[in-house]
Amino acid sequence: MSAAPRSLLSGELARLAPPRTSAYFLDVDGTLLEIRPRPEDVAADAFLRTLLQDVAGRAGAALALVSGRKIDDLDRIFEPLVLPAAGLHGAEIRFVDGSRIFAHSGVMDAARPKLRAFAELHPGLRLEDKGATLALHFRQRPELADEVLTMLESVADSPGLAVQPGKMVAELKQSDHTKATAVEALLASAPFAGRTPVFIGDDLTDESGFVFVNARGGISIRVGAARTMTAAQFRVGEPAELRAELEALKG
Repeated sequence: MSAAPRSLLSGELARLAPPRTSAYFLDVDGTLLEIRPRPEDVAADAFLRTLLQDVAGRAGAALALVSGRKIDDLDRIFEPLVLPAAGLHGAEIRFVDGSRIFAHSGVMDAARPKLRAFAELHPGLRLEDKGATLALHFRQRPELADEVLTMLESVADSPGLAVQPGKMVAELKQSDHTKATAVEALLASAPFAGRTPVFIGDDLTDESGFVFVNARGGISIRVGAARTMTAAQFRVGEPAELRAELEALKG
C-alpha cells in the first residue's frame, strides 16, 4: 500500500476503461453491495443485476466477480444472473465457458475444530465455514480483533496456509490463492485476454489485485474513505457511486 488514491471524477471510468477494450473484475461485498452484519442477508436487486448484464454485454462478456465468497453464494446473490467468477480468494474459478477450478476443503480439516471451539468460547464471534477457507467474523466483538488474528496465525503455522485480514473479519485461506492469482487466471482466458484489466474492490483482501492490475497497465479502484492508504490508483466513496460509474459505461 502506497498512498491515498485520487477520487474518480464523475463519468471518468468510461473514459479510462471503455467496455470495448476493458476486462472488468469486481469484488462484491463493500464494492457492488453494502456490507451487512450477516453475509447471508446480502442480495443484489434487479437494477444491479441488469446493470452488470448490460456492462458485460458491452464488454463482450469480459466481466467477472472476484470475491472471498464461494461461487455458489455469488450465484445466490445475483440469481438468476450467472457470471464468470472467482471465489474464496481465487481458490475456485468459473470461466466464461462454464469450466471450473474447484477448491479443496480438506486443507482446513485440522484447523476447523480449533476455530469452532475458539468461536464457541467467545460469544459474539461467528465462524463462517466456506469449505476451503474459514472466516472468523468479529463485527459484534471488535475488541477481540487482536485475539482473533493471534488465534488464526497460530493455526496458519502449517505449510500452505495464510491469514487474510478484512473488515471486521479475518480468514484462514490457502496461501497460493489471492485476488491477484484469480484475476491473472481469468485474464489469461477468453474473452478477458488482450484487454486492459480493471479491478475494483474495497478491502485489504483486494490489495493484491490492485498491485497486479497496476503492473499490467490496468486500472485499480478502491471503494471507501479518502484517507485509506492503498495500492489502488483511484477511489469512489461507496457502492452507490460505483454503480453510477458502471451505469455511465452504457453510454
